[in-house]
Amino acid sequence: MLAWFAAAVLALIAVGHSMLGERVIVGPLLAAPELPVAVPRFAGRKVIRFAWHLTSVAWLGLAAVLVGMPPAAAFAAVCLISSLVIFWMLPAHDAWLLFLVAGVLALASAGWLADPLLWLVVGAAAAVALVAAGFHAAWAFGVRWGTANVIPQRSGETQHLFRASGPVTLLVAGALAFYAALVVWVGSGRGGAWGIGLVIAAAVVLTARVIGDGRWVGATKSVRDTGFARADDRYWTPAAALLALGAGAALALAL
Repeated sequence: MLAWFAAAVLALIAVGHSMLGERVIVGPLLAAPELPVAVPRFAGRKVIRFAWHLTSVAWLGLAAVLVGMPPAAAFAAVCLISSLVIFWMLPAHDAWLLFLVAGVLALASAGWLADPLLWLVVGAAAAVALVAAGFHAAWAFGVRWGTANVIPQRSGETQHLFRASGPVTLLVAGALAFYAALVVWVGSGRGGAWGIGLVIAAAVVLTARVIGDGRWVGATKSVRDTGFARADDRYWTPAAALLALGAGAALALAL
């Protein structure tokens, strides 16, 4: 019973921290013409808001542990909720990826990655890959819709760094379609050693794409003020992360 009272106090603190903090501290601070500290250009003022409220999420996680939720499960919930909040408010902030990885690993340690959930991830990744393959196939045959922000651009420019040829674009479409078939095949346990090896290779490549090259693409890119960079933060890097998770889920099902 005392644990429930303690959890209720923590929950009250969390709610009050967010509600009163938004009214008394965060809101007025962000309404000021100038902030007392400098923040990165790509982050703007949103980082202050989500950083404040993530503290409340962590306290709610502690309250859940007090009333009997397994610590690893509570940790996973806090990390995944934090990942969603950061991605929704500021996808350019790399922390959402780290929270996502920590949350998935915590789910695995808690034994919550059951086969239905793994198949859900594989299915979602395969579906995204097939949609992307369809777009690439259309682009290879001359369709220009949706091509404005799919190739990196230099800061302050709209011109793309390079122009992808039709055959190369079609090759990418084929690779994405092959990935979709591969993860489903390997996840069903029929891929054999060669299939597992290919999925591991795909996971490595996709993880490298998520991390980025330090300049143009991925979480580590330095050019963040172009149309491509914003689309990469919101769509392309998260899609690569989902495909990497799909490959990991397929391996978990097969091994």
